[in-house]
Amino acid sequence: MSSYFVNAAIRQMGDAGSAEAEFAGIDALIAEAEGRAEHHGPVDEAGDDPLSADERREVDEAMNLVYGAGETRPRGRGEVA
Repeated sequence: MSSYFVNAAIRQMGDAGSAEAEFAGIDALIAEAEGRAEHHGPVDEAGDDPLSADERREVDEAMNLVYGAGETRPRGRGEVA
């Protein structure tokens, strides 16, 4: 019974490592975006689009990583997938 649990634990650690490796690129992108956004305050809900064209492109690229290119995804403020 003990060897069964050891094998199961080793397999689970391998699966977790694979998942971490698969999402490492997305995690790095999120960390970079959060670091750049630290100096910005909250978004003004009543204002125009606060993003520049370059920032909007970066957001679209990040969303493509998450949702996949060509997939339907939320476009407005406050929308969720």
